[in-house]
Amino acid sequence: MNVNKKIFTIIISIVLSFMILAGCGSNADGASDSALAGAQISEGAATSLITVEVTYDTSDSYFDWKSQDYSTLDLSQGSKTITKSGIYELTGTLTEGSLVVNVDNSSDTGVVYLILNNASISSSTSAPIYVKDAEKVVLILEENTKNTIYQGADCVVNSEDEPSAAIFSKSDLTITGSGSLEVTSDFNDGITGKDSVKITDGTISIKSKNDAIVGKDILAVKKANITIEAGKDGMRSTNETDEGMGNIVIEDGTFTVNAGNDAIQAYGILQINGGTFNLTTGGGYSGIIKTSSDFGRGGKGDINFNPTGAADVEETDATEELQTETESQKCLKADGGILIENGSFKLSSYEDGVHSNGYIAINNGNFIIKSGDDAIHSDGNLEIADGTITIENSNEGIEGKNITLSGGTINITSSDDGLNVNDNAGILNITEGEIYVNCEGDGLDSNGSINMTGGTVYVDGPSNSGNGAIDYNSSFTISGGTLIATGSSGMAEAPDSGSSQPSILMYYSSAQAAGTTISIKDSGRNIVATYTPEKQYSSAVVSAPGLKTGQTYKIYSGDAEVVSFTISDIVTYLNESGITTNQSKGPGQERMGGGKRQIEQAPPALPQQ
Repeated sequence: MNVNKKIFTIIISIVLSFMILAGCGSNADGASDSALAGAQISEGAATSLITVEVTYDTSDSYFDWKSQDYSTLDLSQGSKTITKSGIYELTGTLTEGSLVVNVDNSSDTGVVYLILNNASISSSTSAPIYVKDAEKVVLILEENTKNTIYQGADCVVNSEDEPSAAIFSKSDLTITGSGSLEVTSDFNDGITGKDSVKITDGTISIKSKNDAIVGKDILAVKKANITIEAGKDGMRSTNETDEGMGNIVIEDGTFTVNAGNDAIQAYGILQINGGTFNLTTGGGYSGIIKTSSDFGRGGKGDINFNPTGAADVEETDATEELQTETESQKCLKADGGILIENGSFKLSSYEDGVHSNGYIAINNGNFIIKSGDDAIHSDGNLEIADGTITIENSNEGIEGKNITLSGGTINITSSDDGLNVNDNAGILNITEGEIYVNCEGDGLDSNGSINMTGGTVYVDGPSNSGNGAIDYNSSFTISGGTLIATGSSGMAEAPDSGSSQPSILMYYSSAQAAGTTISIKDSGRNIVATYTPEKQYSSAVVSAPGLKTGQTYKIYSGDAEVVSFTISDIVTYLNESGITTNQSKGPGQERMGGGKRQIEQAPPALPQQ
C-alpha cells in the first residue's frame, strides 16, 4: 500500500480487554442509583485499567409530571423555599431573589423535582438556585422552554464558601428534559454539586467567571448539548481525598468548551464512551509551540484568560483556592486515568491535548489535535487500540512511561519527538496499526526499548544531525510489520541484532531531495518496500517481511539504482559503495531525546493528499 502524501483514514478494530466488577446501590425508592465499579485487566499487562460505571434510575429522566400531583410556584411573587419533597413547577421571573431547597432528608427521603417552565431567576447576592438539603434534586427543563439563571458578581458566601455557584447543590443533582437552560455566573462557578451531578438531556449554555460545571464525587453526562465559556475549568470533578470518587463519565452528547484552564478535568478517572467534543483551552493553539520544563505536574501557563469578558471580582474564600492553585490549560485531563472508548474530538490546547497523571487507554475515536505542548501525554502507561488520531501540531506527539500501539491510524506532526517513551525501563510496543510521524526531533524515541511485531510505520525524521528518525537507549527488536524511517544520518539507528526480521540502514553521501522515492526491489525486480518522504533525508532505515537473509536486493532513489547488496546479517549497513559499518552512535551511547527542549517555532506542515 502506498501511503505517500496521505493522512491515514483506515480504522483497524482492536479492543482492550478488561474485567468489570460492578456494585450497585439503591435509594429509598428501590431504584438503582449511581454506582462505581472498579476493574483491572490481568496482572502483568501494560496498564492497570480502572473503569467507572454509572447507573441511572427513573428519576434521572423526563416523565409526564403533569399527570402527577404538583404545585406551581410563580417566581414573580418573590423568593421561594421548598421544605418537602414533591413536584414543583417554576414559572415567571424572579429578580434579586433565590429558590432555596431545604428538605430534612433524615425524615423526608423523597425526590424534589423542579420543573423549569420558562423560568428566570437572578441574584446578585446569593445562588439563584440553592439546594441546602435534600435526598436528591432533579431539574427538569420542560420541552420548548427557555430558562435563565444569573448570579451577579457581589455574591456573599458563608464560612464554608457556600453557595459559590449560580446553581449550587449540597445534594445529588440531576438535570434532564429537552428544554434549554442558560446559566451565567459573574461571581464564580456556573453549576456546582457537592455530591453527584448527572446530566441526561437538555441544551445547556454556561458562562462562568471560574468553573462552568463541578461535580464533587462524580460528574456524569449521558446525553446533552452543552456549550461553555469558562474563565477557568469547563467541566470538573473535585473529590481528591475519597477513594473511587472524583470521576467524570460521559456516554454521549455534544460539548463545545472554551476554557481559560482545562476543558474537562477529573481528579479521579475521566471516562468517555461517545459524544462530540470541540474543546479549546488557554486561548487554544496559537501556531507557536511553547514548552518548558517549568510546566510541572499540572502544567503551568502564564496567561490571564477570561472568555466571558466579566470584570474582575473581589477575592473571596470561594475563589481563593482557584486563584492560587497551579494553572493548567489542557483539553482532557485526569489525575487517575483516562479511558476513551469512542467519540469525535477536535482539541486546540495551549498545553497538552490529552493529559493523564495515571494511564491513558484509547480504544476508538476520531481525534484532531493542535497542541502547544504534547498532543497526548501520560505519566503512566499509554495504550491505543483503535481509532483515527491526527496530530496536526505538537511539541511531542505521544509521550508515556510505556506506549502500546495495537491498532488504528495515527498521524503525528511534532516539533520535537513523535513517539516518546520517557522512562529508562519503558518500552514502545507496536503490534498493529498504521503510523506516520513527521518530526523535527526523534521519530520513534525510547529511553528504554522498542519492540515491533506488526503494523506499518513511516517516519519523516529530522534534518538536523542532533536527532534521528529512530532513537533508543536499550534495544529495538523487530519481528514483523513494515518500518521505513528517513532523516538525518548523524544519529541514525536501526533495529538491533536481536531482531528476527532483517533491517537495512542506508547512508547517502548527499541529502536526497524531498519527494525522492526510496524503493527496495528483489532479484526479480519486485518491490519489497517503497516510500516517498515528504522531507529531505540522508539516511533510511527499512525493515519489511520481504527482506530475507541470503537474498540479493537493490535500492533505488526514484528510478535510479543506488546500490546492490546481499543480506547476510540481521542488520545490514549500506552506502553507495555497498555494505559498510554502522556510521552513527548506537544505543547506550550519549544521545539526545527523551527530554523537553525549549522550542518556539512553527511546526512542519502535514503531508498533503
